[in-house]
Amino acid sequence: MNDAGWRNGLKEAAARLLPGTVVQRLALLALLLLAATLRLWNLPHIPYTHDEISALVRVYPSVGETIQKGVVEQDTHPPGVQVFEWAWTRAFGMGSAAVKLPFILLSVAAMLLLYRFACAWCGASVALVLTALLATLQYTVMYGQIARPYAFGFFTTALLADQLTRYVATGKRMALAGMVIGAVLSAYTHHFALLLAALMLATGFFLVPAERRKAFLIACAAVAAAYLPNIPIFLQQLGYKGLDQWLAPPGPAWIPDYLWWLAHCSAAMAAVWALLLTTSAVLRMRHRGGSGPVWAIALLWGLLPLAVGYAYSLWRAPVLQYSVVLFSFPYLLLGALAGLRHLRPSLANPVAAAVAVVSMLTLVAARKHYEVFYRSPYEAAAKGIMQAAHEQGRLAVVDAPPEKIDFLLRLWQVNPSTTPYLNARGMPLAQVDSLLRAFHGAEVFLGTTTGAAPELPALVQAAFPFLAERHDFEEGQAFLFSGIPVPRRLQDHAWSSLATPDAVEGDGWNVDASVPLWRDTLRGNGPAPRAWDLGGREFGILLEKPVYQLAHGDNDVIEARMDAAGVQGKGLKLVAELRTGETVSIYRSQPFPGITGQGSIRCAIPLADLPGHGQGQRLRVYAWNEGGGPAHVSSVEVRVREGNPWLYGLFQPLKGPLKFP
Repeated sequence: MNDAGWRNGLKEAAARLLPGTVVQRLALLALLLLAATLRLWNLPHIPYTHDEISALVRVYPSVGETIQKGVVEQDTHPPGVQVFEWAWTRAFGMGSAAVKLPFILLSVAAMLLLYRFACAWCGASVALVLTALLATLQYTVMYGQIARPYAFGFFTTALLADQLTRYVATGKRMALAGMVIGAVLSAYTHHFALLLAALMLATGFFLVPAERRKAFLIACAAVAAAYLPNIPIFLQQLGYKGLDQWLAPPGPAWIPDYLWWLAHCSAAMAAVWALLLTTSAVLRMRHRGGSGPVWAIALLWGLLPLAVGYAYSLWRAPVLQYSVVLFSFPYLLLGALAGLRHLRPSLANPVAAAVAVVSMLTLVAARKHYEVFYRSPYEAAAKGIMQAAHEQGRLAVVDAPPEKIDFLLRLWQVNPSTTPYLNARGMPLAQVDSLLRAFHGAEVFLGTTTGAAPELPALVQAAFPFLAERHDFEEGQAFLFSGIPVPRRLQDHAWSSLATPDAVEGDGWNVDASVPLWRDTLRGNGPAPRAWDLGGREFGILLEKPVYQLAHGDNDVIEARMDAAGVQGKGLKLVAELRTGETVSIYRSQPFPGITGQGSIRCAIPLADLPGHGQGQRLRVYAWNEGGGPAHVSSVEVRVREGNPWLYGLFQPLKGPLKFP
């Protein structure tokens, strides 16, 4: 297509508020209603995510405090959305429905703008298929429901793309003003939205006719001037480098995992993607020269932010997540589907409808979005605390950021200071164990979230051995343990092996025959159990087994326990490690906690975050009596607790049905 050809196409599309035939506009309306329905479904009960609570606890009484304390000192995003939330919550409160609503509406409005943009560049057939995907993919549905910069930036960059297109087509000042607004809002929303806005404006210089470039450059200067106040904040945030405290750099599997997630981890949706992309490629090859500059736009706007994020994450510090390339995703998609502009017009609506149906069904059935996303470990922890306050003899223990739990309690009009609970976040396990054993009630509620100590369930169950309830959530769990037998006791251990001087229950143990045995002869009530005397030696008790023989779930947790007495000093440790050959890949140890010289040590290895989930590696659990001080070990046990199959269910394939809903 020559220069005049694609410019005429833009002018024709820009001449109408909503391009397309009556049937195509009705199809668009149906898709937008579907998009709104999927995002607004059960709105009052959509829980806050970790990121949303993190932002809301950084909303301070004044806008100045919100920027300084809530953004400059603690955040890595521009201040735009934080300031918006400050104003919005002052007017409408902190309720999740009220806070999420504007973000949901903006995410739907963005699809209208993207439809107009796609129509102008590639025609209504491509625009409808694009809208069908954006309306129903978990990618856009989920981030549309989260009150963070993603839905906001999705809208602002779409506004910029739409208004830039209209200015290229018509030269109207209103479109130029809309372009400036979209660019400035994008810059203040997210750094990757800023990057995309800069790419759009740079591309626009070559798309705008020569006679309008002066006005265009003046508009770009206005955008730069409007962004100047944020430069000091941006430079300070750039010094933070990245998210390396919790985010790993992308590996070779990042792109394949991303593509599989876009296919809803479903063969049916993957087949839809394959059919769309293949058809687009074939039609494009048959009609060469009919796309104008749309391929350059797709490569620059769609691929370059992904490439920059990938390179920055490898060479400086990790920043690449699915969320940060959400803004550029529609343009990458547009480039991939541009060949569908040659699809027969009569087929456009049926194709878009079929895509929407398959995508929606897999969103619900394969991704189980409304089950996974609508169940929050933070809410479960807060509700467990509230229930424990009304149940005599029940203690609530959580391992979660305290400000997030307190936020939910205050939101539900519960005073955290008058609702006692134990928050184990950052607390030494020995201290938690001591507090548990000092509690004389019958039950303990345990709520865990991301970053919780993996030893906590075993630690609580040692004092309260009967598991009455277990509930698995995305990035968290809730347990109820009882010290007395319960009518319906749950069992979530899939494997166990115990070694004592008198009996071995299981295999894989290797106890040095030279380790002497010891018995407490001063004990008055019958013969005391024997123990291994590790005094004067460092090692002697070992379990070694291949991981595949004991753990069969990707997210299983290996738990180890050692009971000891007569310990002097802090040299006795319980070690659990995974090895590949002679290389130690994971090493965890816990010191002996007993001030009185007797007690138990617990150590755990969660397999969820390990490459290959530990398969192909060997587990070694052993007692290490560093320094050879006095120590009598009476037993060592290793167990495997069944993992949470939905632990990372929003971004990874679900690891099976939920056994403990």
